[in-house]
Amino acid sequence: MSRNLFHKFIRWGLGIHGTIHVAETFVNIYEHAWISAGLSLFAGFLMLAGACIDLSHHKDEDKA
Repeated sequence: MSRNLFHKFIRWGLGIHGTIHVAETFVNIYEHAWISAGLSLFAGFLMLAGACIDLSHHKDEDKA
């Protein structure tokens, strides 16, 4: 039970963190900070991908 809760917390944390990075990308583009925009987009992609991978990896455990 607590393990499932921990994984759910990590997934939500990664997802929220990734979403913040994607939003930060748009602000960087608006400010013409192209390198920062690229880095923010890359970091956001990694965070969101991590959340999706964790979800698919632990899908069977969530049912139990």
